[in-house]
Amino acid sequence: MDYKAVMPILGFDDVTQLRLVPIDDIFYRLENREKDGAPSFTLIRPEALRSDYIFDLPQSAAEALGLEKAEEAMVLNIMIVDTPLENSHVNFVAPLVFNTKNGKMAQVVLDATRHPDYGVAEPISKFLSTQKSAS
Repeated sequence: MDYKAVMPILGFDDVTQLRLVPIDDIFYRLENREKDGAPSFTLIRPEALRSDYIFDLPQSAAEALGLEKAEEAMVLNIMIVDTPLENSHVNFVAPLVFNTKNGKMAQVVLDATRHPDYGVAEPISKFLSTQKSAS
């Protein structure tokens, strides 16, 4: 689905027209629809790694996104992919929020004092070992 960035991805203010492409049930690719297609981001569903990922969306972001119901929102996080996959990192501090109804998206930077357990570059191996020990 195509999206318009109403609150841009940090460092990419001029990237406003994006396409979200599912890779599977967990991973997505976010592609720039303008110019040469760069940059492109790999995204992950946060619930695939952690069940405790909960935050209140700031009212200004909800308004910019035109969200009327929570069900209209999909939250994904930017992932820095490495080899092996366990060496990859996820940004939990600045999630991307998509309004699946109207095609708007925004990157929201969470308040670190309210969410001290969310890091900018958390290794996914930290969550994989937690999931294995919980099994």
